[in-house]
Amino acid sequence: MPLLLGTKGTDILKWRASAELVESLEVQLARKWGRSSAREAESFLARFIETLEDELNYEAQFKGESSTLDQAIEEAGDLSQLRPLQARYRELVCAHFNRRRSVLALCDACNQLHDRLLSRALSLAGERMEQGGQGSAPLHAVLVSGDRGRGEETLYSENRYFLLYGKEAPGSSLFSRQLGRALSEAGLLSAGHMFWHGSLDEWRALLEGSFPLRQKAAPGSDLAPLPPFAAPVRPGPQEMPEWAWRLEALADLRFVRGEAPLADPALDAAAATIDQERNRGPFLQLARRVIGLPLAVGRFGGLRLQRTGEHRGEVNLEELALGPLVMTIRVLAVHAGIHAGGTVDRIKELLERGALDVELAERLLKAYQCLMQLKVLSEIRSEESGSFCSPEEFDEAEDARFRGSLEAVLNLQKIAYQRMVGQV
Repeated sequence: MPLLLGTKGTDILKWRASAELVESLEVQLARKWGRSSAREAESFLARFIETLEDELNYEAQFKGESSTLDQAIEEAGDLSQLRPLQARYRELVCAHFNRRRSVLALCDACNQLHDRLLSRALSLAGERMEQGGQGSAPLHAVLVSGDRGRGEETLYSENRYFLLYGKEAPGSSLFSRQLGRALSEAGLLSAGHMFWHGSLDEWRALLEGSFPLRQKAAPGSDLAPLPPFAAPVRPGPQEMPEWAWRLEALADLRFVRGEAPLADPALDAAAATIDQERNRGPFLQLARRVIGLPLAVGRFGGLRLQRTGEHRGEVNLEELALGPLVMTIRVLAVHAGIHAGGTVDRIKELLERGALDVELAERLLKAYQCLMQLKVLSEIRSEESGSFCSPEEFDEAEDARFRGSLEAVLNLQKIAYQRMVGQV
């Protein structure tokens, strides 16, 4: 495929998208000019300009309403006030998505909502401590892993939270309890999802102690913490209940609020752990399992549908489409030494490094857009996390787009297999 002069890497993708838009407008305008009088052409341009002005006014209105809600969240005097504000914000974002169908705009808005809620929950947790005579909140930093960690927060995303504090932090246990309750009351922390807390030294020790192969085997070592990339078969360490080390927990970490001098060393330690393990057996074995995840399209072109339950006849997007895309891109990024970033950024960086060609990168970005749109539409319908779609409701173009997305993910799996499985 010939490269365009003056472009390279992700610039090619940006140039293509802009070129396609301009070309489409030029074609439509040329057709209009060819069968219109000067007066009709002038009227058409006036309507076009009016439509653009309407859209700009809508964006300004959306920005104004979201800013008002941001301010209301910052000024909330009690945690009970946050849920209604969160619900109103979601309504606003849903209306914008239904009009725009922009995944990136929705994720940006949901990322902002998440961080506003988290910031207020932190403040109110500290105020509760002071009001209860428990002292003030210690210096701290909050890391998040999951959709928000990748910058891909949607309406009903679920995340893991990590509260870090200094070596000697009076009141740290009290603050962690208050914050855990605050996150739950604010609608950020669901039952059964992880909220870890500890000092920076404990975080480093946890990472270092996660690799029993570096130490002599001890009695009962079969109950020791698993390597971070091993398949979880037993409960994790007591300090982190209901959480076994998994790839995304470290690869998708992001600092969201608090003291950067606490967060930066924690992120560096996590990145170092990944770098140490990315060419070793446990990670490569996990990569092999990820690359082999089943997709929604079967061997003979049929779709894998839910056979029973509430979603009978629907496709589970997380298990059979979006999940395999996100996870395969993640293992390729980790293997290439790419730290942090969301799925879109990882695709672009893999393109820059030559791990993907331009055509496949473009198809994957379109697949991500398609599958994320379907996920958001599912969340809007069900008002809960989890994503399903009904292929029976697709028109011909939607069906072709969905199947094209699955084909792109399948091609990605083949590329990843060629690059990584031979090393296992």
